[in-house]
Amino acid sequence: MPSFIEVVNDLVSALQANTALDTFCKEKWNKSLLIKKMFKYRTEIQITDLPIILVTRPQKLSKDFPIGNREYEDTVRLYCGFHQPDRDIAQDEMIEFEEKIDDAVLEDRDRNGLVLDTNVTMTVTDEGYFHPVYFVVKEVTIETRKIY
Repeated sequence: MPSFIEVVNDLVSALQANTALDTFCKEKWNKSLLIKKMFKYRTEIQITDLPIILVTRPQKLSKDFPIGNREYEDTVRLYCGFHQPDRDIAQDEMIEFEEKIDDAVLEDRDRNGLVLDTNVTMTVTDEGYFHPVYFVVKEVTIETRKIY
């Protein structure tokens, strides 16, 4: 099993290289998507940074098996935001943004052979609370195995 750094870097690269996601951002907000690895509580986001995806790794679970394997389930959170002054189209853009991100994440579920599986397990939006900036949080679980 490679270092989880390689796995996160592969996920970031997949998001950056996804043409449909990039095209969507350029068409809707006239900007390319900015993707950063960071800690959620240690950053400030300017409106000029949007659209953005912040990639964090808040949790890792493991379980041992008697045959010398250890399986891990890492949680990666994607904090995805954009700026939209028009409330009437923000929800449609949020849904489409979510779908494009899901497609990009799940396009290569084994992350180029680095992991067993990748799944988007939860999505929560801010319900427009911070209009005109909108955020959605996507929880992604990544399963790996280490053989001893």
